Amino acid sequence: MLVGLIKHAVAQPTFVLHGVRKIVQGISWIEPELPPALDILRDLGYKPVKITRLMNLYYNREEVSKAKAKLTQRQGEEHSSVSILTRNMEKTHPQTQGWCIQNIVISETWRRKERIVTADVFYRSTEAIMKFGADLSLLHNIFNELGVTPKPVRFYFANLYVSAVFFPLLFRHTDGVKFFEHIRRHDKAFWWLSTKAVSRYLDPVNRYTYRAQVKQRELAQELDREPIDEYLLKCGGEIAEYHRLHLPRRSRKK
Repeated sequence: MLVGLIKHAVAQPTFVLHGVRKIVQGISWIEPELPPALDILRDLGYKPVKITRLMNLYYNREEVSKAKAKLTQRQGEEHSSVSILTRNMEKTHPQTQGWCIQNIVISETWRRKERIVTADVFYRSTEAIMKFGADLSLLHNIFNELGVTPKPVRFYFANLYVSAVFFPLLFRHTDGVKFFEHIRRHDKAFWWLSTKAVSRYLDPVNRYTYRAQVKQRELAQELDREPIDEYLLKCGGEIAEYHRLHLPRRSRKK
């Protein structure tokens, strides 16, 4: 996952707070290059079938083949730019609002016989922790088929949301207390919602049935909870009282 992007997103003005999701708009982000695909899958806990599903939805073989042929045809030209429409199978879920990834633009130039390639990826909407993380592996597959290693890769999100549902996973890759303070400085309302969401995950008693939440609670139980407990209790007021309800029984009087 791209922790820097997530931190950037939560610091932006909120378009909508929906449940424990903060939705922001008009976000751009630049990565010097994509992180390794296998590391992404391992870190997110996805099985290979996830990438198969993404390939079915977004990998349009005809589009990729045309782009590859055009880049080959123009090899050595001062400037080339091709666009790949990322639409393959129809999304049929009743609640779908369309494809999240819209298209990819690959641009290249040649300087003293050195090939320089960049990529721009355009999104309608995505979730920043889990879904976007998996998309990076899809992009690796597309770039590999084209025979390119873009540097940098620029991302543009019409809508991007950060969900506290996935904070236990996020907190395996960044300090949870520092992240909470980062949110608090920029968005008190989202901080209030997200601290409570994590507090519920830390409860020794499982009250979840939704698969994604069950998995995230399992991850939360594996975290070093002491710094987070201390932080939430020091917040005082309603947050501290709320968190006491989710402490192990032996700790509730602290």
